[in-house]
Amino acid sequence: MSAERPPRSDGARATTDPTCAMCPHPWSEHDALGRRFCTATQVGVWTRGCICAPPPRR
Repeated sequence: MSAERPPRSDGARATTDPTCAMCPHPWSEHDALGRRFCTATQVGVWTRGCICAPPPRR
């Protein structure tokens, strides 16, 4: 199942930009909670921090 990215500020769906509209992380690296959080943040026009998980340490 593929989730859509949050809309950009101009209302268009981002289709070529791999970065989330709400945080600096690539959309493909968002887990289910991150996708829901960023989408709700955009739709609700809220300002809140990022909840994306940090990348695994090597």
